[in-house]
Amino acid sequence: MSVFTPDIVYQVYMNDFLAANVSGRDNLEKEFSGHAAQIKTYFTLNGQHNVEIDGDTASGVSFSQIKMIRESEGKDILTDYSVKYVDKYVNEKGKWLIKERTGYFIIVESRVVGN
Repeated sequence: MSVFTPDIVYQVYMNDFLAANVSGRDNLEKEFSGHAAQIKTYFTLNGQHNVEIDGDTASGVSFSQIKMIRESEGKDILTDYSVKYVDKYVNEKGKWLIKERTGYFIIVESRVVGN
């Protein structure tokens, strides 16, 4: 959580639907912890990351592939997410932090695995 500013604004869109809108690092940590409790295992692969710096602020776009396994009705369900993140950064005391992040979950696929 230390990569986020205390006043982080974090939004998630699933297609055109605003699925999450969280303000504040403490609230975001609670939100992440709630989701993490449902996950048996996960894998994240981060791709290209383009950043434009303007003094002590910056904006960036990054891409990520996320795989999560949850259990549902005794079966392991793999959900595969293709995500585009649009970020705003701020340099505070020599450290770059994420001030705003919007995640666009472009492709979401789920299937039963292993059982």
